[in-house]
Amino acid sequence: MKYKGQSDIIVNIESLGGNIKVMSEQLLDVKYECTHPSCQVFCKKGEFTIEEGEFKELLGMAEGDEMFRSPGACRMGYNQVFKAVSTAPVDESAVSEEEKDTETEVNVFTILMDEHEKVLETLDILDNQVKKRDLDGLWVSSSRLENDILLHSIKKEELFIFPFIRENVTMGEALCGIMDEDHREFISLLHAFRVGLQENEVLDGLVNSLIVNLRNHIKKENNELFPMASEKLSAEDNQTLLPKLEELEKAHITLDPGNRSDMKLQAMSEDRAQIEAEISSLKTVSSVGGEEMCCGGH
Repeated sequence: MKYKGQSDIIVNIESLGGNIKVMSEQLLDVKYECTHPSCQVFCKKGEFTIEEGEFKELLGMAEGDEMFRSPGACRMGYNQVFKAVSTAPVDESAVSEEEKDTETEVNVFTILMDEHEKVLETLDILDNQVKKRDLDGLWVSSSRLENDILLHSIKKEELFIFPFIRENVTMGEALCGIMDEDHREFISLLHAFRVGLQENEVLDGLVNSLIVNLRNHIKKENNELFPMASEKLSAEDNQTLLPKLEELEKAHITLDPGNRSDMKLQAMSEDRAQIEAEISSLKTVSSVGGEEMCCGGH
């Protein structure tokens, strides 16, 4: 996770848990380990950038010279005690060069994170339309979100990205299993919400769960899973995966939302086999040549 401050603050850390002497304006890079005994998924180790003032507050929230409270909640919903492995002032000139390099570097994970931004924009639109009770607007936006989940999550991630992660990342099987379950939850929630829209109902509980959970899912992928996987991504791996994602993009058929009053959506079964059958059907109708052409090689 990255925390970049509004005003840049430079500090000199004389000891990890002790004296923090403000020198000029800059940021700190903090590398950490989570001390929670059950922390084996996502946030065991990491790095973030934070303002000196905020970091000083976090240091004061935990006992021990190298201990501090995490700046955000972990997957279990709590601020955990982290151990600072190292801290260093950020060299802004180096950051600028790094940002330039990042702009020119294209790999499968930067592409997927860019796509996440579009999904987050759609979630913001949905959130606003729920407040306005804009049923027709919600019908179109929820259809757009369904298309995004189909192409990005069900096709790109599950067909090509997750197999790479399972093979190359520690605990990749378990991590991708969590993401797979999230995808099925999103499809189910979204479908149930759209069934309600047909009946002129805005099911607030469903759509709010969808928005919150999908935002958290994107955070987990952007801040934890994808950075771990990117470290294992060789240039050869990248060149193998990129054209596969491009092929999926070209073969994807955007599903038309249709007229809300004319659609006859049925409630989706809670049976796992039936859910998989529904997802398979969606892949078929949203792919040139059907699912066999889209995913037959898998």
